[in-house]
Amino acid sequence: MTPSSPVPPLGERIAQLRKERGLTQAKLAERAHLSTSAIAMYETNRRQPDERTLAQIAAALGVEMAQIAPHLAAEASLQQAKTAQSERHPSDRARQPTPSNPTERTADAPGVTQLVLSKDEARLILFVRMHPDAMPFLQSYVTADADKRRQLERAWRLIQAFQG
Repeated sequence: MTPSSPVPPLGERIAQLRKERGLTQAKLAERAHLSTSAIAMYETNRRQPDERTLAQIAAALGVEMAQIAPHLAAEASLQQAKTAQSERHPSDRARQPTPSNPTERTADAPGVTQLVLSKDEARLILFVRMHPDAMPFLQSYVTADADKRRQLERAWRLIQAFQG
């Protein structure tokens, strides 16, 4: 990779580093204390590892995290600079606004987005994660006109009646 070439996606970098070291996904998973399927999902960019998981993968590959995720290294440097600046000027901390929007990042959890969900929204998200094959049906329901929705709801009630 030349300095002018774009940085490949995270998963491709993990796969490249793994292959350069002659490791299988199973061996990398074992060394990183992760599942083989998790490594496969990270390498195909179907899932994104959090910072702790990236640190485990980096350690298993024998590289710095910056080699896998340069964007995290830049964020960490920025965060360290902000921390150092606020330590030099403690009065600045009192002037910083506190996040009022629940989706804003907080200093206690960098990189974490907090969402306020209802119980039903959380259940739906969990259901879709556990049953991704249901997604096309849900999308068709959400985009359906009123008549089609009534038809789908009738079918749903029949299914529930038969399972009763």
